[in-house]
Amino acid sequence: MKKKKIIVTIVIIVAIGLLVAGGILVYQNYSNKNRIVTSFNELKTALTETLNLDKNTTNTKITQTVTGSTRFNINPMLGNSEDGSDVVIGNLNNSTFNYEYRLDTESKRMYMDGSLLLNATELLGINFYQAEDISYVFLRNIFDKYIVIENSDIFAYLEESNQAVDDVNYIYDKIIESLGNNITTDDIKVTNQDGKKKISLELKEERLNEISKNIVNDLKKDKKAKEILGEGLNNMEAANSTLNSNKNTTTTNNGSLNYSIFLEKNEIVTYEFAIKDNDENYSIEFNNGNEKSFVIKEGNTESLKAVIEESNGTTTINLSSDNTSIGTVSINDNNISLSIGDASTGVLVNANLTSSTENNVITTTFNMAISSYGSNIDVLTVTDTKTVTDGVADFSNINPTNNIDINSLTESDITTIQTNLMTILYNFMGIAM
Repeated sequence: MKKKKIIVTIVIIVAIGLLVAGGILVYQNYSNKNRIVTSFNELKTALTETLNLDKNTTNTKITQTVTGSTRFNINPMLGNSEDGSDVVIGNLNNSTFNYEYRLDTESKRMYMDGSLLLNATELLGINFYQAEDISYVFLRNIFDKYIVIENSDIFAYLEESNQAVDDVNYIYDKIIESLGNNITTDDIKVTNQDGKKKISLELKEERLNEISKNIVNDLKKDKKAKEILGEGLNNMEAANSTLNSNKNTTTTNNGSLNYSIFLEKNEIVTYEFAIKDNDENYSIEFNNGNEKSFVIKEGNTESLKAVIEESNGTTTINLSSDNTSIGTVSINDNNISLSIGDASTGVLVNANLTSSTENNVITTTFNMAISSYGSNIDVLTVTDTKTVTDGVADFSNINPTNNIDINSLTESDITTIQTNLMTILYNFMGIAM
């Protein structure tokens, strides 16, 4: 009897152990799946912070007047008399582009005046006036009336652009929610790589098509998603149907789409998207640990790597390919500089964009040069100077009453516009008509 009790006790202990082990295994499988799903939002947050995408630029009330001018200075050595590029470069160097724009978002009015001067004489000019949902366009030296375009509400478009950020976030969240409901623990693989835990979502072509179809169906059931995407949903469904219909007519493909996260102490340090097919593997990584970087790989070769560093308000991006440095990009509030080259040829391209502000005058300069084994050749300089006056936007001197609706333009009007525009362009390019 005593022996039976011992055996029963052992059986109970083993059963409990198996249940606990099974429960732990089920929990781990669920936990790994959940970690993959939640990582998409962590990825979005990490990218937003790394790329400084969270700056608030949604100021919808602006009253402002800006006047300025832009000049070009292109190295004449780049011109060629045989193809006429020397004439174009010479004319650009002798040109000035003057501009003015006035904006009042509250009254939904905007005015722009652009003037291209060649040797101090206006070659081409444009006046553009927006009053709520009506646009007026006057092409100086081309056509003698304002062209009216109705139902072209630029301000509605600007408002929609601001709303688009929220719409994109909503659709993104719905897609991730649907993905979480459609993938299973069978789609998840867990390995160890370079001392890191790697959790991967691996989807073969057939499984990917199945999940894509389910995601589209889930979006179609969501009223707000349907309003945001509109016809885009039907296009997504049609594209998915095309993929499904083609899968039986193509050669066997063992390819897959993989999304992996690498963890150290339960913190994600690397996100990886990879495409694997019969011949080659391609991937893009975003490293968010001690090193912030993006890496594009073909197989095990780093085709392009960008390492991002922050120091004292300056962002530096070091670029390399196949473990060989190819250049640097440096960004701060008033300057963007770029230097990219090929060590094997000794050729280096340098570009620099600087901006300075004094009172309400902003001067912006762009320079580009090419260096080869120590010799430096200036290629291009563009200088823009503008005056910004906030709180002022006067439209009282604008009178677009001499106008014609765009739909009322005659064949003769269109021919006049085309002929005059081509004449100006041909004169600028030094081409005889």
